[in-house]
Amino acid sequence: MWQYIVLSVVLALAIGYICYRIWLSFKVANDPCGGCRGCAIHDQLKKQRQLKGRKKPACYK
Repeated sequence: MWQYIVLSVVLALAIGYICYRIWLSFKVANDPCGGCRGCAIHDQLKKQRQLKGRKKPACYK
C-alpha cells in the first residue's frame, strides 16, 4: 500500500514540474533572453540598446 502512496507523490511531483516548465516556456516566449538575466545574449542586447539611445534592453526585468 505504501508503494502506491510513494508512486503517487512522485508522479504528482513530475507532472507538476512538467506543467511548471511548460508555463515558463510560454511566459518567456517573446523574451529574446529566454528569462535569463545574466547571460551573454543579455549583455549583447544591453550594449545594442545603449548604442541606440535606449536605457534598458528589451529583456531587462
